[in-house]
Amino acid sequence: MNLFPLFFNLTGRAVMVVGGGMVAERKVRLLLRAGADVTVVAPQQTPWLVASAQAGVLRSIVACFSPAQLGPCCLVVAATGRRNVNQVVAEIAHQRCIPCNVVDDAQLSSVQVPAIVDRSPLMVAVSSAGSAPVLARRVRERIESVLEESLGDLAALAASHRPDIKKAFPDVRARRFFFDWLLGSQVQTLLASGQTDEAAAMLKSALRCGMQDKAVRVSIVCIADLPAADLLTLRALRVLNQADWVLYLPQTLPTILDKVRRDAGLQALDELGAVLHDDFLNPEFWGRLRPLWANKERVVIVWRSDWDAQALVDVFRQMGVSCAII
Repeated sequence: MNLFPLFFNLTGRAVMVVGGGMVAERKVRLLLRAGADVTVVAPQQTPWLVASAQAGVLRSIVACFSPAQLGPCCLVVAATGRRNVNQVVAEIAHQRCIPCNVVDDAQLSSVQVPAIVDRSPLMVAVSSAGSAPVLARRVRERIESVLEESLGDLAALAASHRPDIKKAFPDVRARRFFFDWLLGSQVQTLLASGQTDEAAAMLKSALRCGMQDKAVRVSIVCIADLPAADLLTLRALRVLNQADWVLYLPQTLPTILDKVRRDAGLQALDELGAVLHDDFLNPEFWGRLRPLWANKERVVIVWRSDWDAQALVDVFRQMGVSCAII
């Protein structure tokens, strides 16, 4: 990881943009959308920047940059189009421990502005660390095509009811189950069609009625012998990300296990005393583990594609545990 991803709350925070051309204007528009208190420094500025300053939307200093202008900023953007000027801005910002983005110059930047998919309040950011900006934009375009516009409305609806959701589901696992239900329910469909009142009513009804308790669910994913993580299907990725427990064979690639949700339990099956294929088809082995799994938990077993997964399904069904092959 050559860059640490971070979302910056700029609401009401002072940000300086050095530069007054079209590139600077694009950065200013983005910063204003994020609620930043923007000051633009440049001897010449676009008509939109001038008009925005006159309207009080931003502050404007019609002059060349000098260190005295910087003040108590929390972020500086250098967008002059002149590397020597941008370098001076970056050096001053570095001396004062102020994050600085130099447009189209990763070497001078201490922070970078990613390609953005905006489904506010849901935000997705993509960066290539400045090595391939076109690639980052292409990835963003792919994500744009997958994420419906209504996801932002769904996130906003969930946020507006967050206190009620926490009150209705004080247990973290139950709350996670509710959010999984919400994402797969008709609420988003109603939002996508503009039926916001109906969507809110459906969510409130689920809060009043509560979600029914669910028993442990076991999923078998045949990916232990997969040679590369990028061969994972979307369904397998989703199952790994939603799992509460992941039990895996020792040959499973670490890059595949990296896809597991960070707060999930992760356990190598060989550490539990199972080594041979026949060990995994012994109900007593799984019976020792069953008490560890609470109701509503989702357990994923990372299995080999050349092993009989149905035989393992039969073992769990004999134990009265819901089990399916993914």
